[in-house]
Amino acid sequence: MAKMFCGLDFGTTNSSVALAGEEGVRILELDPVNDNPASLPSLLYMSREGEHIVGRAAANAFIDRNVDREVALEQVDLGIAIDGYVGSEPDKDESYRPPEFDSGRREAVRAHAMVEVNSPGRLFQSLKTAMRYRSHKGTEVFGQQYQIEELTAFILREIKHKVDQAVDENIDTAVFGRPVRFSTDPEEDAVAERRLRTAAGLAGFKNVVFFYEPVAACVEYAVTTDRTQRLMVVDIGGGTCDVCVMEFGGGAETATRLAHSKVLGVAGVTVAGDAIDREIIRAKLFPSFGSRSRYGPSQLPVPQYLFRTIADWQNLYKLNTQETLNWLVAMEMSSTEPTAIRALRCLIQRNYGYPVVREVEQAKKTLSFEQQARIVIEKEAIHIAADLERAEFAHIIEHLAEDMLGSVKEAETQAQINLGDVDYVLTTGGTSLIPALRHMLEDRYGAERLLERDTFTSVATGLAIVSRYV
Repeated sequence: MAKMFCGLDFGTTNSSVALAGEEGVRILELDPVNDNPASLPSLLYMSREGEHIVGRAAANAFIDRNVDREVALEQVDLGIAIDGYVGSEPDKDESYRPPEFDSGRREAVRAHAMVEVNSPGRLFQSLKTAMRYRSHKGTEVFGQQYQIEELTAFILREIKHKVDQAVDENIDTAVFGRPVRFSTDPEEDAVAERRLRTAAGLAGFKNVVFFYEPVAACVEYAVTTDRTQRLMVVDIGGGTCDVCVMEFGGGAETATRLAHSKVLGVAGVTVAGDAIDREIIRAKLFPSFGSRSRYGPSQLPVPQYLFRTIADWQNLYKLNTQETLNWLVAMEMSSTEPTAIRALRCLIQRNYGYPVVREVEQAKKTLSFEQQARIVIEKEAIHIAADLERAEFAHIIEHLAEDMLGSVKEAETQAQINLGDVDYVLTTGGTSLIPALRHMLEDRYGAERLLERDTFTSVATGLAIVSRYV
């Protein structure tokens, strides 16, 4: 069999893979359960029995087994003693007589943690984003400690299995995409790349080369023509917005065009689809859960940490303690918005965080094609029917759009080009479909120069081409 070259785009929200050979490039179907089989949702579900499920099936398993049940937490001893030093330096006057004590004795406190005792499984998402956090050393799943590299490897191992199946051989070399910046902190950026490389190795990829995702998307388009062109790619996915400016020389052969190409500028910002989802939740759903409520004789505001946890639904279970629930019951009795506080308690107690996030994500997608979307959540005490107009949506994410535009301007500055020097602006990534972001680019470059590439697979295609020719 002719040698095949692999390009793998492990994304914050979705992943895809392509193979390049003598007959061209083909995208592999990774997830038959997903709406788009060529795109694998970057989700991992781990059951109490040791089952590992990835992709759309992971989300389905979590909803079927975890949602609409009460979460039970208990305090467990972690088996760790922490040396404790209590008190301060005493006054050493004439009356001071230090007590006699054993110098070898240590006072200590026992380390405890609140853990969920009845969870059938856990769902992990946005692992790519979490890779940059140096403080994220690992997590315990049903008594076993996992590093983030190990969790990511479960997803990559499934992708590698599909690749090996497609070519009927072991493919252990691949070009992996990476954002221009995992983080604006250089140390965090290096940590994220190192962790992704380790995860790839655990999954069975022995030889891994990293390549900028927006540059790969640029290559994907450039090899379809033989003309000299200067291109910009704006790749907006789930975790990052990446921009690249490239110049391609003319040539009928792909190898020739790539040999006469050069990167003029790249830029990136860690703002994209996930951040947009959180802004929608903050603007449209927080009030339904009591963010504007006041309670008690002093009419205190509801603590905002509750709502930060709602936006990060994977940590919602940590609020499900008897102490917090009793406090919410008491708050409801004196609240200016008791129905909203009751909804908040229901959200926490019945584990409805993930369905809420999915409903918000669907509304965001709808607004790419419709002028209005409706967020409807009917779950016991939760009764939400919120209309979201496209114009209102644009206003909600205006500050995020400014951050993305700043990344575009940075790439222009690096490339030392004027606006008129760009032949085409290629857009890719699911978040690039949002009208407000497309209008931002149209205002800057003109609608006639915007070309929409395949939302989920253009990066993987470009990576496979790079793998073969570069």
